[in-house]
Amino acid sequence: MTQPEVATGLENGKPATASLLDPRMLAAVSRMELVAKQVMDGFVTGLHRSPHIGFALDFAQHRQYAPGDDVKRIDWRVYAKADRYYIKQYEVTTNLKAHLIVDASGSMRYQGQGDAMSKFRYAQFVAACLAYLILHQQDSVGLITFDSKIREFIPARSARSHLVTITQALDRTEAREESGIATLLHEVAERLGQRQMVILISDLFDDAENLMQAFHHLRHQRHEVLVIQIMAQDELTFPFKKFTLFENLETATQKLRLDPASVRAAYLGNLQRHLEKVKEGCNALRISYSLLKTNESVEKALTGYLARRMGSR
Repeated sequence: MTQPEVATGLENGKPATASLLDPRMLAAVSRMELVAKQVMDGFVTGLHRSPHIGFALDFAQHRQYAPGDDVKRIDWRVYAKADRYYIKQYEVTTNLKAHLIVDASGSMRYQGQGDAMSKFRYAQFVAACLAYLILHQQDSVGLITFDSKIREFIPARSARSHLVTITQALDRTEAREESGIATLLHEVAERLGQRQMVILISDLFDDAENLMQAFHHLRHQRHEVLVIQIMAQDELTFPFKKFTLFENLETATQKLRLDPASVRAAYLGNLQRHLEKVKEGCNALRISYSLLKTNESVEKALTGYLARRMGSR
């Protein structure tokens, strides 16, 4: 990906230092659910189906009812006392195991004109919010970051304290180096154990056919795959008008000054074909796909995605 010769909004080349555990964002996602749509190994909870039977559930807490919750989980005794709807949550050996796979390659450093953060910082917030949500559901979550190789591999855990481990790993990761998304996903497919939820957060700047082969490998391993593509509005609309210096963020020596008008049509055509191949491939493999734009607030984009997912189950 290229970077125009404009102010990036980065401080000394680094993203803003706002905490990934933003209370506003966490509050926005805390009433949502991330539910597996295929049968997972483990035990049955209120959220997930499992092939296993014959175990005990331990009551953990009540949570106020939110639109979309299963009415069968409402505690009517509590309603009779408090005149408010609450649902029961149970603690049991975790059913859903998820791994967040975050692209930390150089192209993720791109920050659109007027955007509050780079694609990578946006991806960090998305990953932190999803980790919080999964742990809030009493499920387990792990983290993998990568560029041309795996940078971090944190196994899935269900302890609430695991959120700190994940956010610290995200915070110390910087987007750099060339990417190898498809190659890395093949490695991830082999390294992950039992079937689980795999959540890829990336700009997907790789050959679409290679990506589909990697996604097929993950599906062949019986993982449920969610793909969240992060892009800047500039990348989608190519608004540049004056002669601009474009820089390859993954190979610093590659720079090119040109007239955007001379390449706009070709760029947008190639991008549209790439996006269509990705979406069509994901649909064919029954992979959940969503495009999030960095000019939209993280909480709005993420809660919208989760609401659509909850509504389609």
